[in-house]
Amino acid sequence: MASREEKQREQATREEQRREHNAKKELESLRRVFDILDRSKSGKVGFKELNDQLVKLSYRAKRHEVEDMIWEVDEDCDNAVSWDEFKMMYHRCRNDRTGYEPRKLFNVVEFMMHDKDSGGSIDMDECMEILFLRFGKDQL
Repeated sequence: MASREEKQREQATREEQRREHNAKKELESLRRVFDILDRSKSGKVGFKELNDQLVKLSYRAKRHEVEDMIWEVDEDCDNAVSWDEFKMMYHRCRNDRTGYEPRKLFNVVEFMMHDKDSGGSIDMDECMEILFLRFGKDQL
C-alpha cells in the first residue's frame, strides 16, 4: 500500500507532466497562429496581414487600431511583429496580473488559438478544451 507521501509525490509528478504538456501544446498553437498571420512567410506580421485576418474574423478595424496593435508589441520599431516579439507579447499578457500589459493583439491571438478550425467562432468542443486546459479534468 502506498504511503501518503508517495501519493502526494505521484500527484505532484502528474501535475508537473500536465503543465509541461499544456505548455508544449500552447507553444504549438501559438506558432500555428503566427504562421496563419504571416501569410507572406517573411517571419513578421505586418499591417496588411493583421488587418486581413481581422476582416476575415468579421472585424473592420480602423487603420490606427491595427497600427496600435502592432506598435504595442513592436520592440525593434520595424512596424511588424516578429516571432520573438509575438511570443514575448503572449507570455507577458498571459502572466500579467496588473492589467497594464497591452492586450489588443493578445486578445486576437488567444481567440485564434482556441478557434482551431478557423471558423471565426469557438464551438462547444473548443470551449470544453479551454476549460480542461485551464482547470483540469477534476474541475470540470
